[in-house]
Amino acid sequence: MSLQIRLMREQDIAAVFEVQTQAYVSAMVEAESIFRARLRAAPVTCWVAEDAEVGVCAYLMAYPSSLGKISSLGSDFDPARDADSLYLHDLAVGTAMHGRGVGVQLVEHAQAYARSTGWTTLHLVSVQSTKSFWQKQGFVEVTALSPEQTSALMTYSGPAYYCMKQL
Repeated sequence: MSLQIRLMREQDIAAVFEVQTQAYVSAMVEAESIFRARLRAAPVTCWVAEDAEVGVCAYLMAYPSSLGKISSLGSDFDPARDADSLYLHDLAVGTAMHGRGVGVQLVEHAQAYARSTGWTTLHLVSVQSTKSFWQKQGFVEVTALSPEQTSALMTYSGPAYYCMKQL
């Protein structure tokens, strides 16, 4: 496996959308237009994993944020001016690369980027039975949520958990 993690480009969107459809239940699939808008809003915090044989096989879309701010499913990115954290909104790995550590590599890449900017935390919403994956990466569930945060979590299909990691 020859894997490269690089910044996402506009021409990657179709492949990213395909990876998303492999990774998520249909109720959680977001439109390509949302991916394009998010990439424009946060171009330096959206990455793809590209395999020499498979091509784009995974992605991570993130944005500068403030701890406690939860993005609703389908919402545009709203990068914080005075960010203290990196919000990992969407990590997906295509079926061809499951179980090969690609997701972990993308998370490590994002973590290194966050540290280089001086941010102190990563945070995210865990969906589709991924909570144990995130816990293995050092994330813990945050259960004390405001009504606004709870409302944002309810936009996701199935159980959703707000999680964070101190850097």
